[in-house]
Amino acid sequence: MTLPDDPILLELVPEFVVSWRRDIADQLPAIVAERNRDELYRFGHTLKGSARQFGFAELADIGAEIMSIARENLWDRLDETIATARELLDALELLARQHGMTIPTSSSTNL
Repeated sequence: MTLPDDPILLELVPEFVVSWRRDIADQLPAIVAERNRDELYRFGHTLKGSARQFGFAELADIGAEIMSIARENLWDRLDETIATARELLDALELLARQHGMTIPTSSSTNL
């Protein structure tokens, strides 16, 4: 994973990490509890587009995988996919910190 070259996107990386961790922790449990395929698809689509905009291809692929899970109603695959998303966000946070970016410590917890 590499950081974006665009200075505006680069400045937004900490917010990206915090925001997606929050969305995984806050939005996803309700979607799963309701088995809401449409919302799960939308969640994956938003992750895919957001990650692609920043150039985070592996995370965009996770978004596409979530869309596929929703489309095919394969809820049993979701936990592993979300675990991978969290690992990628951890790696992104580490990379950002190595480049001198400050990310609020609350984002460092595995939600």
